[in-house]
Amino acid sequence: MKILRYGKGKGSIEITGPYKSLIEEALKMVAPMTVKIIEKEIDERVSFAKKNWNVRFGFPVTSKKTGKSYIRKEQSKGSINKFKTGIRVLRGGRAIEGFFRNDAPYAYMIEAADYSRRQNGQKSTVPTGQKVSIVTMWKPAEKNVKNLIKKLANAYIAENRKVT
Repeated sequence: MKILRYGKGKGSIEITGPYKSLIEEALKMVAPMTVKIIEKEIDERVSFAKKNWNVRFGFPVTSKKTGKSYIRKEQSKGSINKFKTGIRVLRGGRAIEGFFRNDAPYAYMIEAADYSRRQNGQKSTVPTGQKVSIVTMWKPAEKNVKNLIKKLANAYIAENRKVT
């Protein structure tokens, strides 16, 4: 687990130090399959988002003097490297949820342009004018919810069979 938090929103706290390892071990003992499924799903979501994330590559500029077009290179601020993942303990320890986010303050506002590029230099997979975070993070996660619920339900049943 990368980050372990208790609560949600501004009132939440990050659990660190010996308490973090203690709670991680408890979660893995109580619901090992559930924790693995959540961590695997989060890793897949972040991998997909990074693969399709737009970075500052440059934009086309036309010279007023010569009329020729060229690419003006820009320095990337590195939002592709600011993804955070973790698990939240909620409702007094009766629920857990996985999360992933991009901590760059401007990440939500990045929109794709017709000249947008991914980190590998290929053309963007995000349609022009759409927000990169919505297309690479939210929509894929939303699309996979039913499949994830089935996996978690099966894990819950399997884990409860072990107890009884």
